[in-house]
Parts: sequence; structure tokens; C-alpha cells
Amino acid sequence: MLKTDRSCLSLLRCCRWLVCWGLILGLTGLAWEINLGRPAHAQPPPVEAAARQVISREEAEQRLAVIAQAMESIRLCNRPGCRFLQINSQVHPQDAEQPSPIYTGEINAIIDRPAATLDKAHYQLEFREGRWRLLGGEELSDVSSFFFDGDEYEVFSSYSGRTRIEKLQNASPNLRIGYGALYFQIMQAGVEKLAPDPS
Repeated sequence: MLKTDRSCLSLLRCCRWLVCWGLILGLTGLAWEINLGRPAHAQPPPVEAAARQVISREEAEQRLAVIAQAMESIRLCNRPGCRFLQINSQVHPQDAEQPSPIYTGEINAIIDRPAATLDKAHYQLEFREGRWRLLGGEELSDVSSFFFDGDEYEVFSSYSGRTRIEKLQNASPNLRIGYGALYFQIMQAGVEKLAPDPS
């Protein structure tokens, strides 16, 4: 009888040991399944910066039109009528396989300043990193032609020939070029100025 009781006690202890280890292994497997296989609180993937900067063509056109409209306030000499005329802006969408830039743009205008003929201005821009950026352009007249690349310019005069490339910031104040006013006044060093977020 005593041997039977001891056998039962040993069997009970063995069962308890198996149950405990079974629970431990079961919980461990569940934890691995939750943490590695199916996260209980999976975080959404971060939004790419480029995705937040995608805008519709309509908005791109509106924002470029604002820049073009602001050019009407630029005065290129001391005469009241020395200014931009017939300002026109256009937006061109890019290939969807090339995410940056999303759009390119151009601004064309007539420049009314003392000359035998009306000067012409052509500026190129691109929409990149959420803003319009001024790439370069040209201003053509009957006696001289200005060529712009970022913050640099070169002038070709029918009297003195081609000059060396100069920085816009080093240009003489007497040199009235529309590109410089667009680059520094209308835009911020060639980058579109954005209104502060009201929120």
C-alpha cells in the first residue's frame, strides 16, 4: 500500500512538472509569434517626405502665377513705366517615373525700359522639395543679352563683347536686371517664399 502511494505521488509530481513546462513553452512560443510574426501594435510606415510634397498641377500653376504676379511690382529703372509687361507663366508636368522634379515651369515677359525696342525675358524654374526654384534664364535686348544660371550671370554686349561670369550678389546697383529682383526680392535666394502655416 505504501509503495502504491509513493508511485502515485511520483506520478503526480511528474504531471505537474510536465504541465509547468508546457505552459512555459506555450507562452514563449506565443510571445515569439506576437513579437516576430504578427506584431500586436504594428506602427504604420513613415510617410515619405516626397509624398508630402506632391501637389496637383492646378496648385503648382497657382503658386507659379503668384510669383509671376508679384513681378508686376518690380521697377527696373527710375521711370514709373520701367517694368515687366505681358507676364506669362506655364507649368509642365514631368514623367511619372522621375519623381523629382514633379513640375518644371517657365515665366516669359516683356521688359519696358529705355531701349530702342522692348526687351524680352525668359526664366526657367522647377518644383522640387515642395517649392518652386529659379534655375536660370535670359534677358535679351537690342544692345545686350544677359544669361543667368542660378546665382550667376553673364552679359554679352554688342559694344564690349562677352564678359566673365559674375555672382548676382556682386552686381552693381546700377545694373537693373529683372532676374536679380526676381531672385532676391520676389523669391528668397531663388526659392519660393511660402506663407507661414496658420496652425
